[in-house]
Amino acid sequence: MTVVDPEGIEVGYVSGEETNVLVLGEGSGGRMRLGRRYVSGVADRITLSGPVAQIFTGLNVVDSDGEFVGIVRDTNEADDVLDSFIVEDEQGEMMNVLLE
Repeated sequence: MTVVDPEGIEVGYVSGEETNVLVLGEGSGGRMRLGRRYVSGVADRITLSGPVAQIFTGLNVVDSDGEFVGIVRDTNEADDVLDSFIVEDEQGEMMNVLLE
């Protein structure tokens, strides 16, 4: 099932469920765990409770090895799909982190 924000920006697809968490395993967002508290509705698709930039800003980003990368400061969307996060690392440098 597709996961989108209220503005129609696609975050990904649900590939599994855990207690109070949807696991997104396909789509633009790569693999991530999204708390159900961010879900506002379920119909033909899952709609998030707010814009992707609002939901993800301030969250920690870790790489596939579990190492801290930085904190999300903003998002980039392309063609109504979440494309990347703008992340501030521990040195205060900003970087664009592509989702895959």
